Amino acid sequence: MNISIIIPTYNVQDYIAKCLESIATQTYTDGVECLVIDDCGTDNSIAVAEQFIADYTGPIPFQIIHHEQNKGVSAARNTGIRQAKGKYLYFIDPDDWMTNDCLEKMMNMVT
Repeated sequence: MNISIIIPTYNVQDYIAKCLESIATQTYTDGVECLVIDDCGTDNSIAVAEQFIADYTGPIPFQIIHHEQNKGVSAARNTGIRQAKGKYLYFIDPDDWMTNDCLEKMMNMVT
């Protein structure tokens, strides 16, 4: 695994789909995984993410990791770090998104 993308997720139902779509459309996908950390929000963020993942057929494996209770963004990132398999970590907030060549440019700089 080359890159683990970690998304701490809490009450972002209006934004999470755009974030996930920006990951799914990356030009660099070799050894990329995406970990969505469910930090027990009160909206439909995780339902939106689950639907996105169910409909997605591309090469990047997406996984949702559930907290049992809200722990905050730092704990959610730490959960992602513990579960990550990638050599490199990429943190993105769920209300942000990447340009489609973001990971490609990043890997060009480190290789």
